[in-house]
Amino acid sequence: MNVGCSPDRHRSGHRAAGTGVGVNRNNSATPPDPGALDILEANQDCLWILTLDGHIDYMNQRARALVEAKADNRKTWRDLWPEESRFSLDRVVAGAAAGQVSRFRAFFPTARRTRTYWDTVVSPVGGDGVSPTRLLAVSRDVTTEVETQAFLETVIQLLPSPLTVKTVDDGRYVLVNRAAEEAFGYMTEDPLGEIALGLMGGVLKNGADGRLTATEAEVLRTGEMRTSEEAIRLTANAEARYFLTKTLATYDDVGPRHLVTLAEDITERRSAAASLHAALEAAEQASQAKSAFLANMSHEIRTPLNGIVAGADMLAKDALTPRGRELVEIITTSSQTLERLLSDVLDLVRVEAGQLVIETAPFHLGDLARSVSALSSLRAEEKGVALRAALPPEVETVVVGDGLRLRQVLTNLLSNAVKFTDQGAVTLDLAWRDDGTVRFTVTDTGVGFDMASKDTIFGRFQQVDTSFTRRFGGSGLGLAISRDLVALMGGELVCDSAPGVGSSFWFELALPPAAAPGATLDAGAPTADQELRVLIVDDHPTNRKIVELMLADHARLFSAEDGEQAVDLFRRTALDLVLMDMQMPVMDGLSAVREIRQIEHQTGRARTPIIMLTANARPEHVRASREAGADLHLEKPITTLALFTAMETALTPVEAVDADQGARL
Repeated sequence: MNVGCSPDRHRSGHRAAGTGVGVNRNNSATPPDPGALDILEANQDCLWILTLDGHIDYMNQRARALVEAKADNRKTWRDLWPEESRFSLDRVVAGAAAGQVSRFRAFFPTARRTRTYWDTVVSPVGGDGVSPTRLLAVSRDVTTEVETQAFLETVIQLLPSPLTVKTVDDGRYVLVNRAAEEAFGYMTEDPLGEIALGLMGGVLKNGADGRLTATEAEVLRTGEMRTSEEAIRLTANAEARYFLTKTLATYDDVGPRHLVTLAEDITERRSAAASLHAALEAAEQASQAKSAFLANMSHEIRTPLNGIVAGADMLAKDALTPRGRELVEIITTSSQTLERLLSDVLDLVRVEAGQLVIETAPFHLGDLARSVSALSSLRAEEKGVALRAALPPEVETVVVGDGLRLRQVLTNLLSNAVKFTDQGAVTLDLAWRDDGTVRFTVTDTGVGFDMASKDTIFGRFQQVDTSFTRRFGGSGLGLAISRDLVALMGGELVCDSAPGVGSSFWFELALPPAAAPGATLDAGAPTADQELRVLIVDDHPTNRKIVELMLADHARLFSAEDGEQAVDLFRRTALDLVLMDMQMPVMDGLSAVREIRQIEHQTGRARTPIIMLTANARPEHVRASREAGADLHLEKPITTLALFTAMETALTPVEAVDADQGARL
């Protein structure tokens, strides 16, 4: 069959673009073959017939639609493609001109889409097979395949569970996702191409490699998925972590090709199950197990939070630019809110039992409203939503109430308002009422909701409907906590809304004016005739470093990583003060305090002040600290002012200390 192209119209009614030269194996001009042109025009791929120097002899209808107005007789085929693609294109065209079939992938911008991806094959045409006379370029739209592949790769990498794929023939890894990298301690480029058992043999425990091989053999034999539980040790000295693995095989026409393993770290689940089993065997230990769990959670979160709060506190004392100081203030405010939110989550049981206590202290009402607005304004600015705080002059005063709980409620309401508002504004309005209460109102122009759903949105772990959950995310806990907190402070959280119009939430609280503005205290160093000798005991290096930075200019410092080291150092060193963490390996802080008090009793040494500086902040922890012999209990995160205040109190002679001293600061 001869393929020809001509400036004349062919039967389909389209005019062939290009030089009008026909192409056959003898490289001679021939009249167009209408049947051949119909075949080319009917092809759903983009087809071009090119001269060896890259000019277009012919393009079918799909090709003309792709290049649109870009194609004319003054442009070569190369000119139609984006600049970024031309290096690959030149290489492929040169290969085709030399008699080779070559291909490349490139993107092509169009008016309808930002970019489309095309796979193009360039083949030699005519001549003797070695010296072609023309080139045939066929481009296929692979945008869907590229985007689907990219999407699948992203999903695989974002999976929270470790995922590995290896070949059946030689047991080599061909895919390892990020969760597997983190769980098994290797990088993606390391395992790919490595023998599977050779890679994993160093981390599998107690013959698990043999069990995995047996499991995989069973999968290949039956064609069904198999589940097993394995212990994996990353290093010789590390504790084993337990994984529930699900293994299945993929197949082609010949047989099994790959073994896919999806793992789930069940170490914590096993630990929790063991704790639950012990609690069921001894009912009297249930409360202790619960307290230990909450203490561990609090400790693990408060420990890094302590570094953030204390670091921002020290940074705020340096000479900063206005922008830097604003950022430090945002970090400080955010950290305080996070700390309170953490405490709320841990105290949910107390809320249900009616045991949550509202604390009262002086705070500046206007400053609190501004700081909460500043925290939410960052997210609002990102969305292009205006956030305004309407604060009349009368709210610029110091009042008495639970400022941290109020901050939590306002933060929840403003955060929700910004989250559900895509355009318009969010407003925080404060106003004194005639009855002496303060009314707080948060209004938005967001998606709103049907008032029939009012009871639903105040339920725990609930949102208006599941579509909101999918679109906006969130646990649905914020409004439930806010309602409970407002009720505990003596108010009622009320709302009004309409779909597509927006929502308004408000409540009123009695906040009496403070008797006198509290004096601002500057953090100063403890005074002493001689340099203080302070022992810092903490298993977390960041916490030790933070305290060392705070006290570097005011004391001679000693450090210990656990209670046993602290007791040994106490025996050998005269100390003026001990800062003791509670939860540590080898020997915990409470045991260390008891040992120190026993040493003092046996040797007749004077009592050394001990401050429990710990993330264990529940009331039972404070009580345990005092019973063990500690003088004060200072919970993390700390600030320089809080630390120096506690040190000053602890170093004050006993007869001058108030009888109630020793409570948590």
